[in-house]
Amino acid sequence: MKKLYICFLFIPALVFGQGFAPVGTSVAQFLEVGMGARPAGMGAAYTTLPQDAGAVFWNPAGLVDIKNRSFSTSYNQWPAEISFVGASFAMNIDRIGTIAISTQQLMTDDMEITTIDQPNGTGQMFTISNYVVGLSYARFLTDRFSIGLTGKMVHEKYWEHGYTTWGLDLGTIYRTGFHGLRLGMSILHFGPEVTFDGEFIDYSDSRSFDADKPKSFESYSMPINFRFGISFDVVNNEQNRIITAMDMIHPNNNLEQYNVGLEYGFKNMFFLRGGFQLQADEGGLCFGTGVQLPLMGETGFVLDYAYSDMGVLEQIHRFSFAFSF
Repeated sequence: MKKLYICFLFIPALVFGQGFAPVGTSVAQFLEVGMGARPAGMGAAYTTLPQDAGAVFWNPAGLVDIKNRSFSTSYNQWPAEISFVGASFAMNIDRIGTIAISTQQLMTDDMEITTIDQPNGTGQMFTISNYVVGLSYARFLTDRFSIGLTGKMVHEKYWEHGYTTWGLDLGTIYRTGFHGLRLGMSILHFGPEVTFDGEFIDYSDSRSFDADKPKSFESYSMPINFRFGISFDVVNNEQNRIITAMDMIHPNNNLEQYNVGLEYGFKNMFFLRGGFQLQADEGGLCFGTGVQLPLMGETGFVLDYAYSDMGVLEQIHRFSFAFSF
């Protein structure tokens, strides 16, 4: 088994190269859906780049770049008529740091209940209730090094079975001052193992099905993700800026993934983006665009759009809006 040792900012992480993907071994999969059109347009190579309230979903250490207040919201149209929305608000408090609140919610239409005896439906419907609420704090430890932490409550429920638990996100960003070079790390969705409440009939087990003997649910881990990222400016002048970024992601429920992204900005107002996700389950090619306009003083807004090719799952469209004031 190949071992790769990474030492970054006094935080060691051990990454194992694997040939087997442990898919289906964690809960709360909706937490792994990328939030925001800008990061999506760059192939999710975004660990070092968040600079508005949306940083809470990628690396809370990026919150320190907010000057006053920032509001961000995003909408994803996911396959199977699933919608995923998120919103966050952050405020920079002098000499204290930056605090933020955030929420994400997965939404679907009502679905019909089917059984072995009634495979076409019983006429009854059930709903899905998946959401997360978070509180974040970030600050500079030096003039170049920032750290951020998010504590969150995670809720997931399907029909009569669900759970509520807690999770933590931790992130750091180091700004070298050399051609915009940044190094970043984040650990997302760290939390305890959880078990869905209630019992169920296992139709694949005759001892449970024939005897009408229900089983209890097993325990599963949260979808913990370790991310390491690097980004730098290829070009940076008054007219043009080109940023390139790369992330390495080590999840506990899949193989390592490598994301690369590129963003071109004209006068810091109009943006074109592209990216690719290596070892993605489906697709991997992403494109995006955005506009950033100042309104008055330090007030401004950003509107972004991203397109992602998901292979057999077709295309994904994301929209996000950020407002600073």
